[in-house]
Amino acid sequence: MPIHHDHPSSSPVIADLSGEILIPQTFTRHKRQLRALLIEQQCWFCARDFGRMIAQPHLEERAARTLDADQLLDAVVLSGHGHPERARLISESGIYALLIHYYHPENRCIRRWITGDLVPTLRSAPPDDHRRPRRENRQGLSLLHWQGDTWIPYRPM
Repeated sequence: MPIHHDHPSSSPVIADLSGEILIPQTFTRHKRQLRALLIEQQCWFCARDFGRMIAQPHLEERAARTLDADQLLDAVVLSGHGHPERARLISESGIYALLIHYYHPENRCIRRWITGDLVPTLRSAPPDDHRRPRRENRQGLSLLHWQGDTWIPYRPM
């Protein structure tokens, strides 16, 4: 998922995984949910959920101005009700940067919860079930990973 910059003064282009529906794990702290997932061995967190957790309701938009492009990812994830929705994801390093940027004494407890519980749980989860088909969209090419093989739709290429 490369990040491209046109020139140094331009806004960075945020990586996009919209060709695939991601299934996050949901964590709850003080009755607030935070969806998170592991992508290529990196922890990613739903910006909207994290914004609610730290009382920053517009964090999703503000994160694009505050963080570097490699700390953000646009994807389609399942909501708490099981419906696909577009979401901005924030990397683990981005989460820590935002906790510093939006400082509040409670954030120290949130950081401990993330580093002590969430990240180890995400990293210890078994790898994806390779028996289940998984779609991927790479540079406009639709792929299906299933039964240990990568499948490409047959149509005039």
